[in-house]
This record gives sequence, structure tokens and C-alpha cells, in this order.
Amino acid sequence: MDAKESGFKYEFRMYFYLYMLYAFLGWIYETLLFSVNERRFVNRGFNFGPWIPIYGFGAVVIMLAVVYFIGDRCTFRGRNIRPVAVFFLIGILATLAELAGSYIMQNVFGLKLWDYSELRLNFEGRIALRPSFIFAAGGTFLFYTVQPLGKKLLDRFSIPTQKKVASVLFVIVMLDFAASAVTTVWFPDLFKHPGILGRV
Repeated sequence: MDAKESGFKYEFRMYFYLYMLYAFLGWIYETLLFSVNERRFVNRGFNFGPWIPIYGFGAVVIMLAVVYFIGDRCTFRGRNIRPVAVFFLIGILATLAELAGSYIMQNVFGLKLWDYSELRLNFEGRIALRPSFIFAAGGTFLFYTVQPLGKKLLDRFSIPTQKKVASVLFVIVMLDFAASAVTTVWFPDLFKHPGILGRV
């Protein structure tokens, strides 16, 4: 989606809805992937709810980067290469987000949520070429397909309604994060999160 041409207003609620969309899609992707591999339901992530924050934060940063660094059109020798630029930008930023996220979860909470040690071209099991490519390809697809549909759906509701729903969701997400942090740090044996691979 072209943010400027579509009139995508970068107000807090719009950032938040973008965050929620990708946090939820990220949860679906990882939950399906791990559930199929382990042949049982695995609620991926650190939170209780159906969202993985790193996908949401990454999407917001990527959107800002696309708007301010790539813009409406990116050309090379007269050809529009914007989709290619978006692909590489998403791949780079998603990889950096994973790397930073792994260090934050390890140093703040003492948790390991993913491990790419068995994949080729990985760095300390935190990042690897294959998942970076998947994030770039999947992110580009969502950027040009699902995200515009989400914007059209959101536009059907009035701004006051959008603000009210965003406020309720924000409270729910904050409560979920607080509950997840408390149970993970102070009651690790009582409340076990399936999405946590291990403690470090």
C-alpha cells in the first residue's frame, strides 16, 4: 500500500492498528508453523493473547522507513523498483528486529523464544538467512495485499469508533504484557508459556 496516496494518516491509532494487524498475523504464522511441526497446538510468543509484539513493532518501523526513505516511487534507470526496494528494506529491518529482540528477551527476561542454530548462515541462532528471506517475501506480500484491505475495512468505521476500539485493545494488550511478564519472571513453574523455548 502506498501510504501517502491512500491517505494513511500516521496518527497514534493508525500506528496501533498497524501494530495489531502484524502482531496478530505473526502469531498466526508462528502458531501454525510450530503446531504443524509438533502436531499439537502451540501458542507461540511471550504473551497469553494471540499476538507477537516483535511483528507489530517491526511493521511500524518498516512502514515509517518505506514512507520516509523510499517514498511513492523508487526508480533505477527509469524503471520503478519500489517493490524490490521494499523487499530488501523489510528483510534488513526484520532481521535487525529479530536480532535486537533476541538480546532484549535474553537480557531482560532471561528467555529464548527462537533458535536458528540448525539453519545454515545463522548468527548465534538469533538470525539466519532463510527466515530473513521468508520475512522479506511475506512482508512484501502483506504490504501490497493484506495491509490495503485492512485499511479499507478500518475506513468503514467512524474516527470516534476507531479511537474507542483502539483504546480498549491498547488496555487489553498492556494488561496481557504485564501478566505475561509477571508470570514468566516470578512464577515460571506455575504458568508455563508454550512459546518459550528455554531460559538462559
